Amino acid sequence: MAENNQEAPKNPNNSGTEVHLNDDKHPREDSFQGATLEISGDGVPRDPEVDFAGPGLNRNRPGSTIGRQSVRSTTSQTSMKPGGFQSEKQTETFFSYKKELDGKVLGNWLLAEIDHWDNEREKLLLLTENSLLVFRYNFINSTIQEKRRIMLHIIDTIHVGDFTYPEWSIMPVVSADHSHGGIQIKWNRGELPSFGQRWNPWCSTIPWVSLAHHPILYNPKETETITYNVDEFYEALIDAISKAYSRKRPGEKVTVAEGPILIESYASLTSMVFNQSSVGYCKDRNGLCF
Repeated sequence: MAENNQEAPKNPNNSGTEVHLNDDKHPREDSFQGATLEISGDGVPRDPEVDFAGPGLNRNRPGSTIGRQSVRSTTSQTSMKPGGFQSEKQTETFFSYKKELDGKVLGNWLLAEIDHWDNEREKLLLLTENSLLVFRYNFINSTIQEKRRIMLHIIDTIHVGDFTYPEWSIMPVVSADHSHGGIQIKWNRGELPSFGQRWNPWCSTIPWVSLAHHPILYNPKETETITYNVDEFYEALIDAISKAYSRKRPGEKVTVAEGPILIESYASLTSMVFNQSSVGYCKDRNGLCF
């Protein structure tokens, strides 16, 4: 996962359990209330001046040969499993160890995605050195509902412009939800999706993502906020892709095209209701949240 100063979202298939420390509760008289460990400035570790309860706590256990303590001491409070070993291949199976895949996090944004069925949804984006991570995050119950990783070096085209509908579409007449601009990121090498992909509203393999400003940006107090601004994201994305190309595809450049971004929707009344009701956004609807 991404290496950053922020914590990466959890797996959508596993509900995380939050642990809360009862810091605001007074300890019982018979409970352990802590001890102070004084660290000497001379660099020599000293035992804390406390009494340890229990049946003979052994403080002279052979030290770990790989721990930081073993550099200056041969004692350790804990021991390691006998014969324990993790090869590099075994270690790489742990998701938390996969930081090299994405690299350092460069920024995060909350934008609006318009899918191939003209449905608009709130999406959380993390831009890293090597990839773009797109999440559908439920802010109400703090869960990830969808996730998508797009490696930067496979992106071949970025379109910048206003969203438009096909010539015979009735959508511009019945709905003005997408009479604005945005960007479309493509990695299809000019190939069109199959018929099954285009006509499946739940298809998650469409080789592009269309993004626009988040509605919060239209609040006068938030017009300067980078988080909701697709233009700020676009500039950071171009810079990150250029550097990814230099590492993975030296001598090549990503194509940036300016012009209309086509939304292939002709008479989607369901998307009109979906968008006007803001179903794709986490909102407080007079006490009802979904």
